[in-house]
Amino acid sequence: MKEVGYIPQPKTYGPLGNYPLIDKDTPTLSLCKLAEEFGPIYRLTLSGSSSLVISGHKLATEVCDESRFFKNITGDLENVRAFSGDGLFTSRIEEPNWQKAHNILLPTFSQQAMKGYHSMMVDIALQLIQKWARLNPNESIDVPGDMTRLTLDTIGICGFNYRFNSFYRETHSPFINSMVRALQEAMHQSGRLKIQNTLMVGTRRQFTQDIETMFSLVDKIIEERKANGDQGEIDLLTRMLNGKDPQTGERLDDENIRYQIITFLIAGHETTSGLLSFALYFLLKNPKVREKAYQEVDRVLTGVSPSYQQVLQLTYVRMILQESLRLWPTAPGFELTAREDTIIGGKYAIKKGEVVALLLPQLHRDKDAWGDDADEFRPERFEDPDKVPHHAYKPFGNGQRACIGMQFALHEATLVLGMILQNFELIDHTNYQLSIQQTLTIKPEEFYIRVKQRKKQKLDQSSQEPEVGAVNIRGTDSRWEQIKTSIARVNHASLLILYGSNLGTAERTARELSTNAGSLGIRSEMAPLDDWLGKLPKEGVVLIVTASYNGKPPNNARKFVQWLEGVEAGALQGVTYAVFGCGDRNWANTYQDVPRFIDEQLTLKGAKRLSLRGEADTSGDFEKQLEDWQKRMWLDVMETFILQENLEEKDHGTLTIQFMNDLSDVPLALKYNAVYAYIKENRELESANCGRSIRQVEIILPDGLNYQEGDQIGVLPKNRKEHVERILQRFGLNGNDHLIMRADGRNIAHLPLDRPVRLDDLLSQNVDLQATVTHAQLRELAAYTVCPPHKRELEALLDEITYEQQVEKNGMSMLELLEKYEACEMPFERVIELLPPLQPKYYTISSSPENSPHQASIMIGADSLESECGVHLGMLDHYLADCRPEEKIIMFISTPES
Repeated sequence: MKEVGYIPQPKTYGPLGNYPLIDKDTPTLSLCKLAEEFGPIYRLTLSGSSSLVISGHKLATEVCDESRFFKNITGDLENVRAFSGDGLFTSRIEEPNWQKAHNILLPTFSQQAMKGYHSMMVDIALQLIQKWARLNPNESIDVPGDMTRLTLDTIGICGFNYRFNSFYRETHSPFINSMVRALQEAMHQSGRLKIQNTLMVGTRRQFTQDIETMFSLVDKIIEERKANGDQGEIDLLTRMLNGKDPQTGERLDDENIRYQIITFLIAGHETTSGLLSFALYFLLKNPKVREKAYQEVDRVLTGVSPSYQQVLQLTYVRMILQESLRLWPTAPGFELTAREDTIIGGKYAIKKGEVVALLLPQLHRDKDAWGDDADEFRPERFEDPDKVPHHAYKPFGNGQRACIGMQFALHEATLVLGMILQNFELIDHTNYQLSIQQTLTIKPEEFYIRVKQRKKQKLDQSSQEPEVGAVNIRGTDSRWEQIKTSIARVNHASLLILYGSNLGTAERTARELSTNAGSLGIRSEMAPLDDWLGKLPKEGVVLIVTASYNGKPPNNARKFVQWLEGVEAGALQGVTYAVFGCGDRNWANTYQDVPRFIDEQLTLKGAKRLSLRGEADTSGDFEKQLEDWQKRMWLDVMETFILQENLEEKDHGTLTIQFMNDLSDVPLALKYNAVYAYIKENRELESANCGRSIRQVEIILPDGLNYQEGDQIGVLPKNRKEHVERILQRFGLNGNDHLIMRADGRNIAHLPLDRPVRLDDLLSQNVDLQATVTHAQLRELAAYTVCPPHKRELEALLDEITYEQQVEKNGMSMLELLEKYEACEMPFERVIELLPPLQPKYYTISSSPENSPHQASIMIGADSLESECGVHLGMLDHYLADCRPEEKIIMFISTPES
């Protein structure tokens, strides 16, 4: 029998236990001081309850094992439940709303969602930059205060389409004041005796008032969204109101929605504001790190508004943030509970139900894990994520209860810190000495700096977001043209593309593979992995795209992985496959676990690996990593099909016939598996007297197309006939003419290539003629303009303020500018190349599948926008508003949780 080790405990003071040793304002600092005295594990007794405080790496590795310990809600978090209830952060493991909300809200933090949030993050970050740029030289900046304004406004607009407008207020929002008091009171309650809390009547009254203030704001946000109806937002609030748990089919109830919003408003800004404040402090105190950061920012950020891809390239800035979180994790600890009696460290006995607190500031400085320089600020520790000690770095929590918004916080913080460094020199005019302020989170206290503008940004240097679309799969391989020609005669070229996806990234990647397969003339079918367990085909090729989630398979791949593990050796002989893994290196412990497992198991069970497993990091240059893998993989796929065809070659005639679906001229329809449906009824519910019309549209669905409650209809629009005629007239073209488009590796998968297409059809259903002109398009229009005064007018529109007031505000399009500036000699084919694809709009189905299984009803609201160039009509809503009964539309059914 193992000898049980002694667990030390500081001196106790009767019924107060260890409470006299704990500073009520900064309890984390007191716990760290005790850890330095008593070591990596000690017992603490507060308010009659006992727990173990752990700060050693080896012990932390054991208690972070979710099979032995689970997240516990006690003490401070138990008190926070008074206003956050069973929200994601404070729900107990046995409460069903945690899993339900987690499943519903997870897709809003996917890689694709981050791209959608990026422009909104830039909007708020520019408000901070503009405020600092307008300060007088001797004016000081309250760093934690401004970071709080920034992060609250960011989660408000990104999560709930609600503007707090904190930079336009002299004082903080009432929500912030109530939140800070409520969090401090929740923390203080844990350190008092029960009788003390009972007798503090005034304090309890203020606590109740603060909770009511927070609830009042949240209820206002919900009421405004419900009153305005579904405007196509795909954000946290939409998910909360309309989403269904894919496992149970249940929605969140109204009370839980209130708790979830409170949770995200608090957690979505409080920790990130502290992170940015600490990062600025460390930059002030470490000039070599600051200079290296300046060099990276100057190399990467070339314009006023960083693009999504540029933020991903700020790798050293990201390392600064990670190192800041190591030394001062803004959420400084979390508690776990033992599932059974157990022993950790080979000698410390822990009973079932006993609480263990992980003390992160000490864990993150454990010299056994981080080396003798653990107390020093050295961002280079995070240069190689694989070298970060496992379970010694936990700023976002542990396992399945880890922070759902980690990627959101890191992207926002990287963007903001990069923009601050791009624009300002940081001045430590008070020789600030770090002092910690704590609610439940920690941040620097009374931290003021001054700034000096580094350089005047030219407002016409807006960065251009890289083109998004199908990857360049042509490559540079000399075999490409020969293989591309040979594939055309292959009769049995078909792909089965299987995916495992929770957040949607792997599914979108699978759809891109399907689109690219179609451009190569290869038929493909797409499905979740669980749909094909036990029946992998032995003809064609199977492509598998999957992610890991805390080292476990996504929900729609669990059964497949379990089945694959039990398959007998050799049973999959004849199956040809390739695997691509989606992951996030911020979770280094489990990065690519499931893709790697599937790849290895398929080979062990007899399947043939077609191409080396690919992997991409969503916190890095995901698109580039995917593109590199595809270039190699498609060559392997096509060579495989040609080999199979040669083995099966038979005599057959020289004539082949391919019947084309008339949607083949709309590649986006193929991407979304869209079909034709018919309008049954289109009636107005509210008059358009004020520029807005509310209409109800009844749609007859084709046979075999079904929907469930909570599903959405995605509609692919068409440009209005008058807009098509205007662009034809501008270039002197005839819409009845046919053309064949060919592209040399361009990312234009939305265009029908290598086939005759009617010009009218191309312009009406493939490119968006009403899209607001971008900075990149303006630059090209100016470059092609031969009249100097007109050229200068176009270039003037690139000024940030001019662009916002004249272009964005009026929705000015490329078509309008081409009509206005006839001296612009841009070729027609370049115009088509620059115009963005028409995008679907999603409408929540208001009818019931039980009452109308073959008919769906949606509500639309059509607005108009007056500009100096004429009236702009909301593309999709006006397209549907104009559709008459019996008219065909292109649509598809979308389940938000998929």
